[in-house]
Amino acid sequence: MGRRFSTPLLAASGLALVVGLVGTIAVSRLLTHPAIAAPPAAAQYLPPVSRQPEVAPDFTLPDQAGMAVSLSSLRGKEVLITFMDPQCAAQCPIMGQQLGSVEANLPANVRPVLLVVSVAAGRSAADVAHFTSHVSWQPGWHWLLGDQAQLQAVWATYHIAVQLTSGDVLHDQSLYVVNPQGLISVAYNAPLPIGAVASAITAHSSR
Repeated sequence: MGRRFSTPLLAASGLALVVGLVGTIAVSRLLTHPAIAAPPAAAQYLPPVSRQPEVAPDFTLPDQAGMAVSLSSLRGKEVLITFMDPQCAAQCPIMGQQLGSVEANLPANVRPVLLVVSVAAGRSAADVAHFTSHVSWQPGWHWLLGDQAQLQAVWATYHIAVQLTSGDVLHDQSLYVVNPQGLISVAYNAPLPIGAVASAITAHSSR
C-alpha cells in the first residue's frame, strides 16, 4: 500500500518546487547576461602618429612658499600638471590619493615634478598644508596659487572648465603628463588608471 501524504505536506512540497524553479531561472539569467562592468579610464589625449605631440603652454605662478614657478624652468624633467582646490572635501582628496598611488608605482629613478594649479583664487599656504597632510606625495611638488586672472589664464590654456558654486568649486579633473622636452605626451581624466599612468610616465622619462 503506497504512502499517503497529507494536503499541507503536498502544498509545502509544491511551493518548494516553485521557489526552486524560480531561483534556477533567475540564476540562469544572471549567468547568461552578466552585469556590464564600467570601462576603465583612458587617455583623453593621444597625439596622432603623423604629428609631433603638442607643446605644453608655459605659465608662471607662485607656489605655496611664495616662489615663482614656471613650466619652462622645469625643461629636462618629467612634469605632471593637475588642477585642484585645497579646500575641496569631495573629489580632490580622491585625486590626491590617486596621484600618490601613481608615484608609488614608479621606479625609484623616475621622479616627475608634480604641479598642482589651484582652481580657486584666494587659497593660502595653510589650506595647502592641510590638504597635503592627508596625501603621500614625493618631495618636490608645488601647489600653484594666484589671483583670479592669473589662474584663469592657465585654466583656459589647458581647457579646464571651472564653476564656482555656493558650497564648492566644480571643475574638470585632468592630469597632463609633460615629457622632458616640454611636450604633452598624454593626459587623463579622473579616475586615474594608476598602472597605465605610471607606465606612461616611465616610458617617456626614459626616452
